[in-house]
Amino acid sequence: MPRPGLLGRLLRAFARGPEAQAPPPPSSQQATVAEPVMRLVAEAARDQAAQHCRALIEALGVAVYTTDAEGRLTLYNEAAAALWGWRPPLGGQQWCGSWRLYWPDGTPLAHADCPMGIAMREKRPIRGVEAVAERPDGTRVPFAAYPTPLLDESGALTGAVNVLVDITERKAAEATIAAGEARFRAVFETTPECIKLIAPDGTLLQMNGAGLRMVDAAGPQEVEGRNILGLIAPEHRAAWQANHERVCRGEALSWEFDIIGLRGRRRHMETHAAPLHLPDGSLALLAITRDVTSRREVERQQVLLAREVDHRARNALTVALSLIRLTRAENPHRFAETVEGRVAALASAHALLSEEGWTGAELRLLAERELAAYLAAGRVALRGPAVPLAPGAVQAVSVVLHELATNAAKYGSLSAPEGRLDLEWSLEAGEGLRLAWTESGGPLLAGPPERRGFGFRLIEATVRGQLGGAVTPYWDPAGLRCEITVAPDRLLAVGQPDSAASKAGASRLPSLAGRRLLVAEDEPLLALELEESLRGLGCEVLGPVSTLEEALHLAAEPGRIDAAVLDINLGGRPSFPVADHLTRRGVPVVFTTGYGDLPDGRTSGDGRGMLLRKPIGRGELAAALAQVLAPDPPARHRSAPQGGQARWPGPDRPATA
Repeated sequence: MPRPGLLGRLLRAFARGPEAQAPPPPSSQQATVAEPVMRLVAEAARDQAAQHCRALIEALGVAVYTTDAEGRLTLYNEAAAALWGWRPPLGGQQWCGSWRLYWPDGTPLAHADCPMGIAMREKRPIRGVEAVAERPDGTRVPFAAYPTPLLDESGALTGAVNVLVDITERKAAEATIAAGEARFRAVFETTPECIKLIAPDGTLLQMNGAGLRMVDAAGPQEVEGRNILGLIAPEHRAAWQANHERVCRGEALSWEFDIIGLRGRRRHMETHAAPLHLPDGSLALLAITRDVTSRREVERQQVLLAREVDHRARNALTVALSLIRLTRAENPHRFAETVEGRVAALASAHALLSEEGWTGAELRLLAERELAAYLAAGRVALRGPAVPLAPGAVQAVSVVLHELATNAAKYGSLSAPEGRLDLEWSLEAGEGLRLAWTESGGPLLAGPPERRGFGFRLIEATVRGQLGGAVTPYWDPAGLRCEITVAPDRLLAVGQPDSAASKAGASRLPSLAGRRLLVAEDEPLLALELEESLRGLGCEVLGPVSTLEEALHLAAEPGRIDAAVLDINLGGRPSFPVADHLTRRGVPVVFTTGYGDLPDGRTSGDGRGMLLRKPIGRGELAAALAQVLAPDPPARHRSAPQGGQARWPGPDRPATA
């Protein structure tokens, strides 16, 4: 498009054209004859110049119009008429041919104050001032004006020419770009992920608000312009720099690393980066980074949960097998009834834990489930505050309540229609939980029983081993009264059948008679079963004990210890310190565990030993003990006697359970 200044010069040249081409003045004699002819020639020249001018402005393709010294329209082309939407009369419309005028913000604009009016009043050209023309049909057209005043040799205003450029398409493009930029800015500022630009030398050029929050920055001035390596954890800087250089060479990469924020907080990050060529030709790295600390922690918890579920499932099966093996009854019907009740109590505790997300359970809810039949009949009263039991205590309390309820239903107050049971509990400061089981209205008691059966032995072992408390029974004539204590740390804040091969293998191994064995197992039922099994093999049992401290105490006592059977997990703590002490004395160890898979990495010690997974058959236990006690264990201690067992993950030690 020709510049308006050039157009003005062309118009002025055309206006001066006829005078520049006029012949020299004639003599006085010739003037009388030639003067009319000269006027005709001059008029023809002016007409020819006007035709050239009109042809020129029509060919420009943009709106062009001219005015006289008073601003009245003297000429406009078809493009101007199309922009205005009508054909204003020449000599009538002043300053501009637009029907109405507005500023870009929609404010009405008087014709006298339009760019053309200002240019003529101030006798100066104006370039690119924007306005909006409204057509008679109401449509509006944005335009940019380029008015130029026309002056004669004396500087007097003779008229003006104006070029109007339709900027509708440009405005639409600008609006599209602005909308895109607004969307990008909204994404940039509202996304929960860190978006950043990094220079090839590692300088942080720009970071959004989410990124600033991730690095604990109060504002961009705290991090922008600085090298981002200062935020990367020291052990990850070399790998981060190597990946950064690869991206700067043109690769798109994803990787993970840790950052340490400005306030010292550590986070695990996942980033996706690609090279970006900036408008000035420079290169930068565009990275989108998300904080995956919580996700990684959830994944870790899922792995732990899977192992814990596997552990609990194996232990549950082992406990059920122990209940079956240890239960005594006069006939099959009584045996089945007893076992069914005990397994049902375990299942109820397991279901309650599952409902509560394995975070524990309320004592009252546990008691209501175990005593539901008698509560419905109004024969049981429960009194006590809300007491949340830790997950490890729920099953134990369920077993204790089941055994007491079963005894009451068979021999105590609940065996008589008028009998009652009161279960009351309280929290003692610094002493934990105290339960009082009081029966009344049943058969009169003559005193303590002549012998304590398996049920009461199970209660005592469970309370002592799993609840860290004690049981005190009182055989009052009116009915049994039992006081039970539970340690504060048990509260929240306020196997498979023996295989024929195993039995055959055990029969070929040396006798265990007379051997002194240390036993540590935190599951009371398993401890009772181990003790019974080992005594049945002729062994002398030291224990069983349920805590790490008790096991260490027994291991340190003077006297002969031939071998040890240690649960890897004693109340949530590994029993390896006990094994270390024993191996220094040359005592072999058989480890037991309910975990299906043990993590690698924590191995030590050089003693002889084996690892058995629960549930453990009696023949398998005997075979394992006989092997570790054999005269030449180095050739044997790494292999389990049968396929149900596993090797230690380390040279001579199991990994941490």
